[in-house]
Amino acid sequence: MTEEVNGVPCDKMFGAIAKVRDDGDLAQFRFSAQNDWVEGTASQSSIYEWYGMGGEHTHAERFAFTADHPTLGHGHGPTPQEFVLHALAACITAGIATGAAARNIDLRKVSSRVTADIDVRGVLGVDADVRKGFSNIDVDFDIDADCDESQIDALLAGGVKYSAIFDMLANPTEINISRTT
Repeated sequence: MTEEVNGVPCDKMFGAIAKVRDDGDLAQFRFSAQNDWVEGTASQSSIYEWYGMGGEHTHAERFAFTADHPTLGHGHGPTPQEFVLHALAACITAGIATGAAARNIDLRKVSSRVTADIDVRGVLGVDADVRKGFSNIDVDFDIDADCDESQIDALLAGGVKYSAIFDMLANPTEINISRTT
């Protein structure tokens, strides 16, 4: 039976680390989402298939997420910007959980509040000099674990250091947009 710490299957985690350390090709992953317009400013994405560890995989079920805009939409779902905030918090939280599991530290609570500011004049085309994205993102974590404060700080620092979403937001990412003809 696989040992789990905080719900993290440690044997599986350490096994995957060993495999990608030995074979860099196994470390190449590709994630995808299929998005379709619903109406107005709403669209729905489904996420099901992914590639990693040398093969094609599917999630246990197809996940669907609907996004919309509060001022111009019909309330079908959170804004795309709010999904980004969720992704950031979820990714750092996963890093905290896996870091704690690797150190055999029991977590009692990990919660966070993520806020971000945006001036929508850029998005609405009112002012070309105003950035279209967030001007800042603040994340405040509340972590309760069976360890001292310096270890909690180290878990949080590791969660941020190894967060793919933090990296994508903090550093330029090449984005290629094309049209199917």
